Amino acid sequence: MHQEIGIIDELRPHPEVERIFQPLPDDQQKALAQAMADGRPFAPLLVDHQNRIMAGVETWRAARTLGWRRISLVRAPRLDPRQAAALIVAENIATLELRTQHTYRAMNNFFDMAPLRPPGGW
Repeated sequence: MHQEIGIIDELRPHPEVERIFQPLPDDQQKALAQAMADGRPFAPLLVDHQNRIMAGVETWRAARTLGWRRISLVRAPRLDPRQAAALIVAENIATLELRTQHTYRAMNNFFDMAPLRPPGGW
C-alpha cells in the first residue's frame, strides 16, 4: 500500500464505521479540526476501492470543515466483508484516542455482527 492524495468530496464513511463507532462529540471534533489547521500531523485515511473511509472519518470531517479539497490516504486491499469489518475495528481502535464507552460499543457491535460469528458462536 502506498500513500496517495484523494479528493475529499469523492470520499464517504464506510457504513460499518458509522454502524460500529459513535461520532466524536462536537467539542472534540472542533479540537481535531483546530489541530489540523495548526499543522498537527495526522494519519492518512484508510479507504477501500469504493472510496469509503474505513479509518479516519473524524479526520475527513475535520478537513471538510476546514474547506480542504484534498487529503492524504492509503488504499486498503480488496477484502471480503468479514475482513473489512475486522480491519475497520482494528484500525480505528489502533489510531484513535477512544473513550472507554466508544471502545465498548465498538467491540459489542463488532462481535454482534452475524456474518463474523463462526458456526456455533464464539
